[in-house]
Amino acid sequence: DNFLYPVAGPKCNSEDSNRDSLFTNHRNHSQMADFQFSNFDAFKDAADEPGASQGDKVHVRVQQRNGRKCITTIAGLADDLDIKRICKAFKKNFSCNGAVQKDEDDKEVIQLSGDQRTNVKEFLVDQEICHSDAVVLHGF
Repeated sequence: DNFLYPVAGPKCNSEDSNRDSLFTNHRNHSQMADFQFSNFDAFKDAADEPGASQGDKVHVRVQQRNGRKCITTIAGLADDLDIKRICKAFKKNFSCNGAVQKDEDDKEVIQLSGDQRTNVKEFLVDQEICHSDAVVLHGF
């Protein structure tokens, strides 16, 4: 069963022989399994992390529609805000189309045409609707 591991080439010095011996001896293969790698899940939501709640974050996502067309969605705005008025301001300032939709949890979500993630974050911070650390940008 030694044929599964690569055979070491010509050895030059002791450092190379130590390195090559890791690959030739199958008993040392378990040493490679001892390394700890940090796992990063790119698809994990920010709300899944301990200490983070979804209620205090505003999530700005971009969704690919077809070709180069995309939609920006803004979710998690506070319930006491006038969402339709904010949507109207987005449409006027960014020169794009937009709509207010209901999601599965009966929360209001703003949809804007085009990739407006950075514009939305700047607008929300400039108008003091929310803090910059409360806005989470998702996508690409």
